[in-house]
Amino acid sequence: MSTVALEGVAARPVVRAEAGVRSRILLIDALRAVAATTIAWHHFAQYWPLSESSQPVLGNAFSWLNNHARAAQVFFVIGGFVMARSMAHRHWNGVKVGSFIAYRYCRLGLPYLAVILLAIGACAVGRGLLSDELIGPPPTLPQVLAHTVFLQDILGYGSLSAGLWFVCINFQLGLVYALMLWMRDSLSYRLSVPSNVWWVDVPLTVGMILSVASLFFFNLDERWSVWCVYFFSEFFLGILAQLAIQSESGRKWFSWYILLMAAAIAFQWRWRLVTSLGVALLLYFSESRGIRQRWSTSGMINKVGRMSYSLFLIHFPVFLIVASLWIRLEWDSPSQTVCGLAIAFAASLIAAAGFYRLVEESASRFSRRFA
Repeated sequence: MSTVALEGVAARPVVRAEAGVRSRILLIDALRAVAATTIAWHHFAQYWPLSESSQPVLGNAFSWLNNHARAAQVFFVIGGFVMARSMAHRHWNGVKVGSFIAYRYCRLGLPYLAVILLAIGACAVGRGLLSDELIGPPPTLPQVLAHTVFLQDILGYGSLSAGLWFVCINFQLGLVYALMLWMRDSLSYRLSVPSNVWWVDVPLTVGMILSVASLFFFNLDERWSVWCVYFFSEFFLGILAQLAIQSESGRKWFSWYILLMAAAIAFQWRWRLVTSLGVALLLYFSESRGIRQRWSTSGMINKVGRMSYSLFLIHFPVFLIVASLWIRLEWDSPSQTVCGLAIAFAASLIAAAGFYRLVEESASRFSRRFA
């Protein structure tokens, strides 16, 4: 540390680089915080009974939340952006792909499994008070086993908590990207050519093909929403945003892809694609135009962003407990239910903070054994 300090002017680029990395993280944290909060309130606007009773007060807001507040695509774009930054420059083989699968399962799956247990308990508390449509029937062993391997939606089992489909899709996307990188490096080694040659660069060429198929076919049919191809175009947009920061050729691919996204939106309007484009452009310009150096955010937003995955997971069990209490106490006036929703969100933030420290951070530390 003292050596760097003595170098005076030479130390400044290091300081700027460190500040730039931190600013970039703060921006991503802010986007994650907004997305997780939006998703929580989107669900609150859907769930009976509090949403129904609060309609006289929050009817217009809930109508907008129901129709437009779907922010999972923000996480898909950020996921592609972060994975490209951390994974694309590494050399991949079969062993590393296996390690990545174990790492990814522990990082995503352990908090996911923990919240399933909490959701089962919350549903048990609400059974007899809340509707069967909301809490579902008691879980079966095959249903639980399907959840442990992220296959419940593919196999046709009901979800044990809200939003678990996102974890399954996120796991699929990470697996597909790792396999693409392994194929790239295997081809490069066998053919003795650089991995950045376009017909060897599998993540770029195959990713573009899959994205076109996603934009103009898979993403237009809800039956494909249990597979990552439905969302692949949004994930790939984040990858290209990262590549655009790194090279001139990456910027060209990113520019062409923006035009492709615009064509897909013109072909059939999809608000989630517009949101994805906005997030990707913000990430790109914050890096390439120096916005990241001026970016700042509040400590609260930063904390919510870091624990956004925990908030995403935990808000449904918390809502069930609060809604069950409100029904038992017969607090069903509009003002009382609005208060209940506010308490449910505040309790979700508190529970997410505890879940993050006790479960998510522990899962993250354990997963690094496979990184």
